[in-house]
Amino acid sequence: MTELLGGFAAIVRVRALKHLEPQTALLALVTFVIICATWVDAWTALRTVTLDFAELWAPILLATVYYLAAAVVFPRDPAQYPRLAIYYAERKRFVVAMLLAAEFLVNFTFRGEFELALFHRPAVFWLYTLPYNLAIKVCFIALFFVRGRRANIAFLVALMLLFLIPYWENGAIAAAIARHYGYVR
Repeated sequence: MTELLGGFAAIVRVRALKHLEPQTALLALVTFVIICATWVDAWTALRTVTLDFAELWAPILLATVYYLAAAVVFPRDPAQYPRLAIYYAERKRFVVAMLLAAEFLVNFTFRGEFELALFHRPAVFWLYTLPYNLAIKVCFIALFFVRGRRANIAFLVALMLLFLIPYWENGAIAAAIARHYGYVR
């Protein structure tokens, strides 16, 4: 998070904010939201994790991957600020690959939650959890490959919206499915 905010602050500090184009701004915002969402999820779901390397290797690797992604969103060299669109095109794939790797690590970390949902609330798993997670991965993969400015912006906005869904609806979608299928008493 510090790298991401530091990169943005450097642009502001040298008064180059006018060069901040939508793709870079959205990639920074998506990265910011994803990291914050991971913190929230970890705080609420991983309170029982033992503090040892057997339990913490995935979160440590996750933090490393997030750091690498965030550190590359903005250039370090102020001479590159006027060409942020080119910098974005040259670095986007790395950042997206890191965020996609992080998404798989998050899924690995929450595999127990997924297994519980699959066995005890299968409708929630098949109708919400799986499609939601697949939509995120599909957007990341599409963003990795698209080249056009509009397509990049569209997939960045889609990712932003997808990552905000669980916090907007506060579990309402999964709860509605659970109620419909009689999982909630």
